[in-house]
Amino acid sequence: MREIFPAIYEVMPSKQTPKKYRTFFVQHPEGNLLFPCFSASSTIDANFSAIDGLGGIKRQLLGDSHFKAAHCDEIAKRFDAPLYCSEVEAPDVTATLQHVVTFPFTRHFLAAKVEVIPTPGHRDGGVCYLVSAAGQRYLFAGDFIWHDGEQWISTARKATVSTYIASLRLVESLDFDVLLVNSVISNPTCFIELNKESRSTFIAKLVSQLDQR
Repeated sequence: MREIFPAIYEVMPSKQTPKKYRTFFVQHPEGNLLFPCFSASSTIDANFSAIDGLGGIKRQLLGDSHFKAAHCDEIAKRFDAPLYCSEVEAPDVTATLQHVVTFPFTRHFLAAKVEVIPTPGHRDGGVCYLVSAAGQRYLFAGDFIWHDGEQWISTARKATVSTYIASLRLVESLDFDVLLVNSVISNPTCFIELNKESRSTFIAKLVSQLDQR
């Protein structure tokens, strides 16, 4: 585990291969958070002792069903930390996982300083999470926005471009300092720091990609 910002940790898979993904861990006063992203054979069990030392895990927060994996249930049992997802994504998630808590597909707080932001367009029930920690605001975007190793890209489906752009505009309106994505571990880019002006420029570039389709 590597602390990339105060109270924000990058968690690498126990066995690292280039196409596996990074997970994020957040120390939070109401219980620590995990933003999981596991491929079928990926685990983070080599990090369990370090996680115990930081206070364990209370919630796993899933952006969309693309990031569900059997290891989420293993973590849920190990730390008594269920996997949270939107009610729209729940049918796909609960088809294979047991320890799942669903929440309404609306903008709301799961806990103090942990806000659910619905961002459909990549997945119908996809959400981002806006988390305040150590004096900064972090937007955990999963794969709603992505970095492909060369540039930041949009991830809209062809049929949902207009919905995705509306979600991008919502993200542009949010007050946050850092956007984080669960990119592959062979890609060193997993976050970007943004202020109000650079957020607008960043979102405009993503929208322009969609306008060119």
